[in-house]
Amino acid sequence: MAAERAKKSAPGPLEGEDLATEHWEDARHWMSIYDDLIRFKLGLLERVKRELPKLHPVAQKAADADVKFIETQMNGYYERLDLWYRRVWTLQGLWLDPDGRVLRHKGKEAVLTNREFELLQFLLDHPHRYYTASQIMGYAWSDSALFPEEVRNYVLRVRKILARLEIPCDLVNRPGRGYSLTFRNAD
Repeated sequence: MAAERAKKSAPGPLEGEDLATEHWEDARHWMSIYDDLIRFKLGLLERVKRELPKLHPVAQKAADADVKFIETQMNGYYERLDLWYRRVWTLQGLWLDPDGRVLRHKGKEAVLTNREFELLQFLLDHPHRYYTASQIMGYAWSDSALFPEEVRNYVLRVRKILARLEIPCDLVNRPGRGYSLTFRNAD
């Protein structure tokens, strides 16, 4: 029953969503809606998991089913957020060519090194999530033998490329959370 309930909880589009929009500001707006929903669910999960050990075993079992339900909803929100992120990239004229390791944006382009390309591709595929230097070494490069300083070096290089091509996003670092690719707010 809990599995059935979780399956039904995966969200589809919200009322008013139109992935065919030609306005990047609309797409950015939907990204912020899903980002808010995800933050809310993350806070809710933290609170439930904090309170879980204090509950009677029967209540813990029921709460565990609720946690699975919330996690399924949150995964659906991540999927919708990813869709909107890709739409914003399309509307902003960003194109990443894996064959030539070329990044193009509104008539400007840059050729990236293998590691720069892999880092940017990884962050583009997971734009609103934070990753530590260790996670980037493992996920983006499949090379845990690198040093965190090398990750910082490549982050700096990718930041310069994004700035030179005037791409409206930032590669940010949050202490304790890691690195993330985020869009700037619309003017």
